[in-house]
Amino acid sequence: MENENRNPYVQFNEQILKDWKENGVIYIKLVELDTDLPVKFFELIPNSEIPDAGETIYHIDSEDITELLEPLKQVKFLVHEIYLEEDE
Repeated sequence: MENENRNPYVQFNEQILKDWKENGVIYIKLVELDTDLPVKFFELIPNSEIPDAGETIYHIDSEDITELLEPLKQVKFLVHEIYLEEDE
């Protein structure tokens, strides 16, 4: 019961990027999450090459990916824990 309210997301960081590169991730999809909060949240999905409406795909070595590591006040880039477990 105590894990029901646990947040399954981790903020994207340099270690995650490094691990993904070492594990052969080539593309990352950016998906905006729906919330009622004043902060925008985006989920990063590794090796997803087919965007749906309103989604963006970036090559893992693009400058856009490194910009996601920079802290922003009103925007957070998150990775679901299921995408971290695959790389261990």
